[in-house]
Amino acid sequence: MSGPDPAWGQTSFFPPEPAPDPLLCWLWLAGTLGVGSSHNGSVLDAFGGAQEAWEQRGSDAFRRAAGPGAARRALLPDHTPEHYRAFARRCAARNIRILTYEDPDYPLALTRIPDMPLVLYCTGDPAWLNQPGTVGMVGSRKPTEYGLQAAEDIGRGLARAGAIVVSGLADGLDSAGHRAAVREERPTIGVLGVPIDKTYPATNRELRRKIEANGCVISEYPPESAAIGRVGFLQRNRLIAALSMALVVVEAQEKSGTMSTVGHAERYGKPVFAVPGSIYSPNSAGTNGLLREGRAKAVCKAEDLFETLQLTPAALRPAVPRPAPAAMSETERKVLACIGAKAKGVEELGLQSGLPTALLLGTLMKLELTGRVACLPGKRYILR
Repeated sequence: MSGPDPAWGQTSFFPPEPAPDPLLCWLWLAGTLGVGSSHNGSVLDAFGGAQEAWEQRGSDAFRRAAGPGAARRALLPDHTPEHYRAFARRCAARNIRILTYEDPDYPLALTRIPDMPLVLYCTGDPAWLNQPGTVGMVGSRKPTEYGLQAAEDIGRGLARAGAIVVSGLADGLDSAGHRAAVREERPTIGVLGVPIDKTYPATNRELRRKIEANGCVISEYPPESAAIGRVGFLQRNRLIAALSMALVVVEAQEKSGTMSTVGHAERYGKPVFAVPGSIYSPNSAGTNGLLREGRAKAVCKAEDLFETLQLTPAALRPAVPRPAPAAMSETERKVLACIGAKAKGVEELGLQSGLPTALLLGTLMKLELTGRVACLPGKRYILR
């Protein structure tokens, strides 16, 4: 019987080398784990950040956190952070913003899910990703006239009140929600299930351009990657649910991709609303079922969502100013990355961050005051 693979021994050793660019480390880690990996949260909990994971890529701890497949990829000689340098330059040349987990514009709402993207790709203005009042609007790709009118009316009312419509930039009711916001010259967020340099369907390219002018489009799939297929849209649905304070289902059949978004919203504890429809319409079978089973509240007009989204009619205004991104110091970013998606105490955070206790406590206080973290009983900190 052969002995253990020395690559996984406790004494795995890599000679000292210059610390790679942090952005390239995140691209390396995202490429190592793969899109939508359920190991993302455990790797961040174990190592705190991408550079630390890179430095420990040959350890047993990395293999346990990342899984055997990703651990093997991590050791491939041609798979290094430097491998991504030319790719990062091409993204910059095409105005594709790379949002890593440590980036101040990375949506904090996504850090609360275990399979959060380690890297997001964005076109447009990412500052909208951390603004309050986000509402997911989803529904059938082949809606009825009733569904289209409902999406237009509710979407317009929400946009006017200051809500940010989040949807999938797909045919049908996704597009209707985006268009309602665009017509009001309000921000809206499109979440793609395809690589960021693609638009599906292609007929929505002009709509996408308008969204990018006063909002943003994001994808966890990098540019230049191959076609994803149906799984890309199903994975995309979890991001719509996670980004949204509430989810509105306008029209949906009983078995549809829209209902998968509902499942994610329920898993994340997000309130679900549904537009009642005709009992004779297959397109309303899913929404009526949600109402009948008590899984959703009825929504007939935008005002039905104001309390949940913390909006008031007084929020109506002729223009929406671009939010100023909250600047963070390198120390704050380091501590935020260490906290991850589960609560941790001061002692554990001190060990992971390497910061002196006094500096760590001061940094935690700043993060708490700016609303980025919450302090739980026992001085344990968690992302808000």
